[in-house]
Amino acid sequence: MAKLRWWLPLLAVVTVATAVHADEIKWQEAVARLAQERTQAETCVQVLKKYGDAAAIGRGEIAYGEAKADYDGIIGGLIVALALKEQPASLSDLQARLERGFAKRAAFCQSVKPLIPPSSGQKGIIEEIVKGVAGPLVEAVKAIWLRSRDDNVLTRATIQTQLEATSWPAFASVSPSP
Repeated sequence: MAKLRWWLPLLAVVTVATAVHADEIKWQEAVARLAQERTQAETCVQVLKKYGDAAAIGRGEIAYGEAKADYDGIIGGLIVALALKEQPASLSDLQARLERGFAKRAAFCQSVKPLIPPSSGQKGIIEEIVKGVAGPLVEAVKAIWLRSRDDNVLTRATIQTQLEATSWPAFASVSPSP
């Protein structure tokens, strides 16, 4: 009976580890989620530039820049970790940065929503963007973070290239929506 008790905690750890591993997302999905954040931010800039006055555009540029800075830091940190084949310093710091960036992006898009005329049909797009949830994005970044020590050089290089493509453009380079 004593030997059986010793194995129970080990069995529990193996069971939990297997369940966690089964729910992990792949790095491709993780990069896709970061790319989705970029597209959503760009859409909000396009709408802002189309419907906003100079003051609203100025405030939006600041809000966009703050969210962009958080995402640039996250993406840059992941790229460096992949290049050096080591994990970023702290997963909790990475999660906190991501949650801050997500909240700033959502607030920025929320500030654009009132500028859209009801007859334009674009309010629904912004509403969907604002409804996003940070949790899946945090899981996406964790997936990349966990792959940073991967022995496959080609895989790390591919992830790095795709991460670079998720970087947000400068506010000034985003054209107003047609």
